[in-house]
Amino acid sequence: MSVIIADPIPFHHHFVIGRTATINNHYHSFSGVTGPEIPLPHCANLGHVHEIYVTHCSFLYMHNHQIKGITGPPIWLSETEHYHIIYGSTYPCPADNHIHDFSGSSKIFCL
Repeated sequence: MSVIIADPIPFHHHFVIGRTATINNHYHSFSGVTGPEIPLPHCANLGHVHEIYVTHCSFLYMHNHQIKGITGPPIWLSETEHYHIIYGSTYPCPADNHIHDFSGSSKIFCL
């Protein structure tokens, strides 16, 4: 018999900071805050995820990008500390329709 432990963090956000992959000889830096937690079904025993929405990356080569994605489930370091892997792609640049992939992690959340 396995015990499912309820996610002990009822309402929180994470700070995210990162850099996109290099495309067309440039990359973008970004930072922002996740949305509140989105609970996953208890039967999955994965806890929660967060929406990532950063309105603008750094402005390089006369353009920037928006980032929108979902974190992975929490990676618990202790009973009170966790972080999330982040991944996704930027919105296309209107000038030439290129995108950048990004990955990284959120900052650790502590109670």
